[in-house]
Amino acid sequence: MPTPLAVLDAAAVRAWFEHALRSLLLVRHSVDRLNVFPVPDADTGTNMVLTLAGAAEAVRELPADVELATLTRTAADGALLGARGNSGVILSQCLQALAEAFAGADTAGADVVARALDGAARQARGAVGHPVEGTVLTVARAAADGATKAADAAVGTAHGELLGTVEASLGAARSALAATRGAHGVAVDAGAAGYVVLLGALRDVVAGEADSGARRATAALLADIDGGGTSPAVPGLTITAGPVPSALPSGTPGPTDPADHDDAAGDFEVMYVLRADAARAATLRADLVRTAHSVAVVGWSDETGAGLWQVHVHTDAPLAALAEPALVEQVCVRYLRPLLTDPHPPGERGPAHVEPAARPRQAGTGVVACTKAPGLLEPLARTGAVVVLDPGEDPSGILRAAADTGASEVLVLPCDDAVAATVQAAATAAAAGRGAPHLGRQVLHGAGTRSDVQVLAAAVEIGLGTGRLGHPPAALAEQAVRRTRTAEVDDVDGTLASAVAALIAPSDELVTALLGAGADDDVAELVRELVAQAAPQAEVVIVRGGQAAPTLQLGVE
Repeated sequence: MPTPLAVLDAAAVRAWFEHALRSLLLVRHSVDRLNVFPVPDADTGTNMVLTLAGAAEAVRELPADVELATLTRTAADGALLGARGNSGVILSQCLQALAEAFAGADTAGADVVARALDGAARQARGAVGHPVEGTVLTVARAAADGATKAADAAVGTAHGELLGTVEASLGAARSALAATRGAHGVAVDAGAAGYVVLLGALRDVVAGEADSGARRATAALLADIDGGGTSPAVPGLTITAGPVPSALPSGTPGPTDPADHDDAAGDFEVMYVLRADAARAATLRADLVRTAHSVAVVGWSDETGAGLWQVHVHTDAPLAALAEPALVEQVCVRYLRPLLTDPHPPGERGPAHVEPAARPRQAGTGVVACTKAPGLLEPLARTGAVVVLDPGEDPSGILRAAADTGASEVLVLPCDDAVAATVQAAATAAAAGRGAPHLGRQVLHGAGTRSDVQVLAAAVEIGLGTGRLGHPPAALAEQAVRRTRTAEVDDVDGTLASAVAALIAPSDELVTALLGAGADDDVAELVRELVAQAAPQAEVVIVRGGQAAPTLQLGVE
């Protein structure tokens, strides 16, 4: 019989992360199917996998003799940078609480573990703008209370106080999970189910059963989630396949309460990393809570003012959700609605017009669109691509977006030569196994796009072509690049007229002008006048891209 651990050390916590990641990978699809709150986008299990993978990947780089405090801090930062969705943001805060509780310690006994779980519950609740019961927040609080009660009473099992504390926490979490049944119209809350899996993995490691009992326990939990019944691995927990009367505490918002609908609002998910002090992060969070939905701004700052934060928001205005450009990294935008709509700003058309009836892109090749024009975030996302704003030289943002496509093969649309080099670095990293553990080794391909207007043309072509005809995205992108002639203008007064004369032929039908941050209304009017002279029948589309350079990009079909 395995000997239970008396304390957690760095090796045990490292083993917990790896075992929890394996367990989440096994239940990912079932947890995804439970996901209806705050948005029914079926990705909670996947988001938790990707977030925990960020932690596990970060600690794999550490030496075998690393101290516990260093390991947990590294894991917390890895989870923060890898966090996806509400569930991932909350999970990253739980690991942040773990790092804080273990700071300065070589080992952690029952009392420290209980304190860490209590901190996790508090930080999870503080991570969201509008806390709602019947979710992972409820289960995390129950788990913390169960652990605290056991540790305070020094009531352990026959195998030791730490194991007894962890088992008490797991038991309380399971009971709370059962009580979330029907709260949001599903069997149990998805994030809460994932949290129970994490606690189950901790129990396995402490009990010395991570290798022998994990598959049986996970399979039993899967059977309950998928088909109902009481699992021998989850005593007393019955998970029903449909809604049942809620057993939540009084005052818990039900499926029709405003809190539910508030967090379900917003057509776009925007996530990014913010480097700022705590005051600036707090101001941003307050602004977003007033104007957006499903808001989370989580992270840390030190006494010098340096800080690292993960921002998550659902909004109808992606551009308005961004902080100052100099402070943000890994900006990633996804369209949350199931049908493609017009990818261009209201009242404007561009290289193509996507009809509301178009089907979403079929599973197969995912698409990542890179741009340095903040004004293109919304129209690009509406095509179905995952959008990355100015990825720079670090491939992390592209890897993150590629994982968010959910596809094993991904076409990336670079917006210039520098980004094309970053795409190649991301492809190399993906081939080595970075980025998407639930998808194996993703294959990334770079398209021939080399400007923002080409990226827009290709993304629209792909959104139309794959939805209606099933054409390969790479072929559609190549077609768009061949069909679209482009020019860049920095000196509007000196070279715009000659650029238009050289680029535009009388038979051209559509001209897209992407205005940079330094271009005003006079530039837009001048473009219209010059195009009217060169191609009287051409339609002119003005898009306010807001890119730092060039002042103006032109695209002609």
